[in-house]
Amino acid sequence: MKTVEHKTILIVEDSEPLSRELRDYFSVANEVHAASTLEAASEAVKNNAFDIILLDLILPDGSGLSLFEEIGADTPVVILSDLGSDENILKGIDCGAADYIVKPASPRVIEARMALRLLPPKEARLCRHGMLLDMSTRTASYQSRQLELTSSEFNILMFLMQNAGVYFSANAIYEKVWRMPHLNTQTIRIHLHNLRKKMLQISDECGALILTEFGKGYTFRGGDQA
Repeated sequence: MKTVEHKTILIVEDSEPLSRELRDYFSVANEVHAASTLEAASEAVKNNAFDIILLDLILPDGSGLSLFEEIGADTPVVILSDLGSDENILKGIDCGAADYIVKPASPRVIEARMALRLLPPKEARLCRHGMLLDMSTRTASYQSRQLELTSSEFNILMFLMQNAGVYFSANAIYEKVWRMPHLNTQTIRIHLHNLRKKMLQISDECGALILTEFGKGYTFRGGDQA
């Protein structure tokens, strides 16, 4: 089983028994911080650099989703929530969650899912046809012009660039990027629409790097040109 070690973790959970169980489990091999309210979590994010955040959604002073406004795109967030409907899962992923775990779940299962989100990228930088991705900072630029992407848009662009020239359906992109069965292909289509819109704002050439073909799906322009 993949493990989480030597990381700085923030656990945002208002249930003291569950928070204590998770703190005890992860603190054996990691530095663990805990917050039971949105305010405390916000303060922790401002004052610390975390490798990963485990986030409950129902907190005494608000929804955990609002914390995404303060979390950098380079910090993976795994949601751990009682809210298990498709609508809630999609909403969490739309906000930028790297994964969504429905309670109850054992610490070992949570650790395995977190470990997947902490796997180092195979390449630190990826450049194709003038588009440069820096996986360590999770930034994207085209011919030195920065693209302001959400976490979900960056993940989709990275996947397509890593598989340039290969077409994927919206279902396949969802399952490959989020490593779970697709829930609603409309979510992926919205992300792709927004991604291409931002690329077109840079230039027509940039926007043309993502190709669509009826019956085949989506791909990033292939070829050897960097």
